Amino acid sequence: MTSAVAARTRLATPPLRPFFHRRRHALYAACLLALATLGGLGAAPPAQAQARFDFAATPGRLSKQVVPTHYQLLIEADPARDDFRGEVTIVVDVRKPTDAIVLNAHQLQATGAMLNDASGLRPMKVLPDEARQTWRLVPEDGKPIAAGSQRIEIDYTGVVQKTGQGLYRAEYRDITAAPDAPLARTLATQLEAIYARSVLPSFDEPVFRAVFELSVRAPAGQQVVANMPLQSQVPEADGRVLYRFAPTPPMPSYLLAFTIGRFDLLEGSAGTLPLRILTAPGKREQARFALQATEQLMGHYADYFGVPYALPKLDQHAVPSTRWGAMEDWGLISYAESGLLFDPARSNPDTQRRVFNLLAHEIAHQWFGNLVTAASWEEIWLNEAFATWMATRASDHFHPEWQVRLRERGWVEEAMDEDSGQATRAIRSGRVDEHAIWDVFDNITYAKGGAVLSMIEQWLGPQVFQKGLATYMADRQYSNATAGDLWHHIGQAAGRDVRRVAASWTDQRGFPVVQVASRCAAGQTEVTLSQRRFVTGAADRMQRTWHIPVRLARGDQVQTVMLDQPRRTLRLPGCSDEPLVANAGGRGFYRVQYGPAQLKALARALPALAPADRVTVMADALALARTGATPLAGWFELLAATPQVQDDSRAALLGMAMRGLQQLDAVMAGLPVQAPLREAARALLAPELARLGWSAAEGEGSEPRALRNQLIRQLAMFGDAQVLAEARQRFDADVAGREPLPAAIRSGVIGAVGAQADGERFAQLLQRLQQADSDEDRWTYARALASTTDEAQLRRLLSAALSGVTSPNVSSAIPSMAGDLGPLGEVAYRHVLDHWADYEKLSGMQGRQYLLPGSASRFVQPAQAQALVDDQARLVGKGGALTAGRQAEQIRLHARMRERDAAALEKLLAGWQPQH
Repeated sequence: MTSAVAARTRLATPPLRPFFHRRRHALYAACLLALATLGGLGAAPPAQAQARFDFAATPGRLSKQVVPTHYQLLIEADPARDDFRGEVTIVVDVRKPTDAIVLNAHQLQATGAMLNDASGLRPMKVLPDEARQTWRLVPEDGKPIAAGSQRIEIDYTGVVQKTGQGLYRAEYRDITAAPDAPLARTLATQLEAIYARSVLPSFDEPVFRAVFELSVRAPAGQQVVANMPLQSQVPEADGRVLYRFAPTPPMPSYLLAFTIGRFDLLEGSAGTLPLRILTAPGKREQARFALQATEQLMGHYADYFGVPYALPKLDQHAVPSTRWGAMEDWGLISYAESGLLFDPARSNPDTQRRVFNLLAHEIAHQWFGNLVTAASWEEIWLNEAFATWMATRASDHFHPEWQVRLRERGWVEEAMDEDSGQATRAIRSGRVDEHAIWDVFDNITYAKGGAVLSMIEQWLGPQVFQKGLATYMADRQYSNATAGDLWHHIGQAAGRDVRRVAASWTDQRGFPVVQVASRCAAGQTEVTLSQRRFVTGAADRMQRTWHIPVRLARGDQVQTVMLDQPRRTLRLPGCSDEPLVANAGGRGFYRVQYGPAQLKALARALPALAPADRVTVMADALALARTGATPLAGWFELLAATPQVQDDSRAALLGMAMRGLQQLDAVMAGLPVQAPLREAARALLAPELARLGWSAAEGEGSEPRALRNQLIRQLAMFGDAQVLAEARQRFDADVAGREPLPAAIRSGVIGAVGAQADGERFAQLLQRLQQADSDEDRWTYARALASTTDEAQLRRLLSAALSGVTSPNVSSAIPSMAGDLGPLGEVAYRHVLDHWADYEKLSGMQGRQYLLPGSASRFVQPAQAQALVDDQARLVGKGGALTAGRQAEQIRLHARMRERDAAALEKLLAGWQPQH
């Protein structure tokens, strides 16, 4: 699954920073209770035992003495209605006599329940426990339920959700219908993590795998698609149609999926496997790129894993509104429309990259997550980190021209920001409370987990890693797994104690900084490596040690050294003027701190470094400067040298530079240094846009096209008058119908206009948002509008968000976009506080914890940090404490930077020039 967090961070259109970016003692006191359970404070939590899978020992709320084996489910639903009806028969294995059966149910009403055993039908009382989201089923005759195979029969009703969870509705404008036609509706499902219980009474924990045999009764004229192929459809006398689907393999409840609506279908195949993509009417051709990518990926994954795709078909659904991200449901993957469709006439230059990466992620889940399922939510990284790692690997394999591994660094940086304070957790962080379950669907699981896997693959070698994964997949298919299973198989393939190395990364929070010192001694280079935890605030009270496979490079000489102690000294043959690079290749999830002379040498040699080393050195230099460990001057020396890089990695390196300049601009907002900082940014970036021009050259590659679009928007945000004027002129020509905006710069121009829109252009953008008939366009216009610097305009936009100006997924994100992209985050934050109940309805349980932290992403005052923590605790509860705590730590970090660095930065910028 691509979670709401991840989608808002990197895979939605357009990509957004996380909603939980970034007086210490006051913050820690406020978060103490919530963070202590996650190992967030004080002593490091003990590493979890990495035992192999054992059903009985797997953590969970439900008893292991009653185990489902088969569900026969009938759903009666109509997209025009806001409720549905269900009938389910569950075959359970009762392992010892019991007085009651407890299963999960939420937002459902039982209308009848029976136990069908050897004595016949026995009515059952249904005793709901709303706090635990369970039903207790007790035979009315008071007799115990015998051991053995038993059948539970339940009739019930439920509600259709308005946000993207459970069985939900997606309203959209049908582009094939008349302009004044009412909005069309589709019903779709999102059952991960704990929403299956809102569609059917079920054993809603990953460890309980069972066969699902689904039937759906829907109005005639609708299409119904589910996990498995359709076996029959029977018209009925009342005008409805009964659809019956083939039984699934045994699988957890969260993978059940179906959709009801009217679709266009684009069909293809991967070998003999039928493929289909479902779109809203009129959008079939926009799925062609996704279909071609799917055909590539299915064969590639089957070869890599050594295990074929398990089901007889694969459908993918572009949901036209409402949902976030994507969900890997077995045989029926669903996506936010912007995650699957590509419109050559309108789509952002980065859209193809995002679509391919998201497809690669969700299709990888057909093996990681579906065929082999994490034993419990404590092990969800086995699903998500591996899908993230595999998506990067596949994207790089099929599209090396996209510089995927370099651009991935931005997402890894987000995870490092979150993991560098006290408000963090380990990848495997122990017990997961269902009320805070979305805490584990974060960048620690996705980005950090994927990066750690990439680091281990680099250490062991890709062939060894693949061999271990293939045996893991073959051993655990159609079952569950733990970290112990994974490292057992990879360790056997490698002939090494992989578990011990991996546990230092997965089972403790935070990550290290490796300090590098070198000198020439007796004709050899003496290198001293030392490690400590990298922190942005107060030093960690616990001494932590990681097993770090440090990859050292000096010119063509490359070797890996295992740093598994606080300090280690080694000797390299000969002495050289070439700078020594640690974390060569950039795969390690750790920072590297060089001395001032070493950093100067790296800046001088920047064009000669490997592309991944340039990006990594630049990222580390800024991160260390932000904490005060090194001066900002070192980062600006690297920044000045970036124009000298002339190879294909230039765009990715400039992207990393822009990310850093955005961060500093937000930190220094309102101070005298902001003006020279923006002038420096324009001095670096404007010549790049002038070199590229506003139109693509014949045969131009994807990297320059993506860079041009990004430069237009970013220069406008930095107040470049020439870019603003040109963008307005082109936007006005598009509005007047004289000249449409080219797809390659469309989102950049719209974003540039929104940054400083006058009243007329703001109204035009708002009207276009309201009329947009694609998810990608809705994000493009909302992002442009949310970056306004005019308070009255922002208040108008925020009011429109609550009045239904656009789809719920976009509307609920508007305050966070305003907080992230513009200077008016305080206005957005207050608006959310004043209309909390309305935003809760828009965002749902999954999204509400990001509303306040997202709006606060540019706050820079300590008092704002404490207010965020307090407001989050009051409105969200402990399920949102970690998210708010991370953002509050970033606010305090930025406050320290303003006080410590503003004067020195202003002095530095007085003589700074990029080396064009």
